[in-house]
Amino acid sequence: MKRPDGHVSRHITKKARDLYPRIEPMFGRQTVTGHGHKANLSALMKEVDINVKKLIELFRFILKYRIIFRGSGIEFAGLREYTPEDDASRIDWKSSARTGKIYVKIFEEERDLDLFLLVDVSNSMLFGTAEKLKSEYATILAATIAYAGIEVGDKVGVGLFSDKMVKVIPPAQGSLQYFKILKALVDPDNYGGLCNLGDALKYVNRFIRKRSIIFIVSDFIGAEHDWFDELRVTGYRFDRLLGIMVRDPRDDFLTTGVGSMRFSDPFSDKKMVVDVDKYVEEYKKAAKLQRLFVEKQFHINNGGFVQTYTTEPFIKPLMRYFLLL
Repeated sequence: MKRPDGHVSRHITKKARDLYPRIEPMFGRQTVTGHGHKANLSALMKEVDINVKKLIELFRFILKYRIIFRGSGIEFAGLREYTPEDDASRIDWKSSARTGKIYVKIFEEERDLDLFLLVDVSNSMLFGTAEKLKSEYATILAATIAYAGIEVGDKVGVGLFSDKMVKVIPPAQGSLQYFKILKALVDPDNYGGLCNLGDALKYVNRFIRKRSIIFIVSDFIGAEHDWFDELRVTGYRFDRLLGIMVRDPRDDFLTTGVGSMRFSDPFSDKKMVVDVDKYVEEYKKAAKLQRLFVEKQFHINNGGFVQTYTTEPFIKPLMRYFLLL
């Protein structure tokens, strides 16, 4: 940044270093979810316990009875033999009398539904100025949704993407599937690279079955510009689509009075020293426009959208969205 005398300032103030201690040294540091040197599966499981178990009954209800349907009502889908857990009001007495066994009616909501989590693991997610990196926060969020889905008996799968599909775990049920997902989410080898959301959506549209809920967990920074058309396909192909934007506060807001700071582009590794005070408002406006643009893409393409910051619990904004459906 040039000063009035024409010289380029390379001074980074102490306040800037204190407020933004992690602007650059993000890659490879030890983290709670293991995106640094060593994966910590137990730490992730503990975070999931904290975030979901106190609300699992509500989440179970929402996943089964509020997300699945598009308002067209429920339809008769067949019969199956009665179990003690079934509602007696669903017994088909004619079929039961004819066969000598008790049968209950199966409605559309009882058909299998898959949950598929498309999680951004590109370079921009390996950033954080708060307690957690965006990748850590996204890992806990994705693992929580996976836990809830498996708890209600649905098949859950995950796809980790950067500029390619890094890891895909096809939807399946059971605790073993849950641990497969956790292991993939905490593996540091799965993180880093550019971001190509378009190709990731192409994969989902081609290989994931239609009766699925698709969750896209990303900061939506650095995505290639060809993802809009693919998102349209996703929004109208699948049962439901939800974009979850995970942002660090510094993705959207800068603090005044910090002087000059060194910034790094997560995708090109180019660096620049900037007098932050000159660009606080411009940065805020640009970030807001980008957020609104991404949100609009989901809304016009038959999807939902939630934004959350790494400094706040994600359960609340997710619940607000689900309960408004």
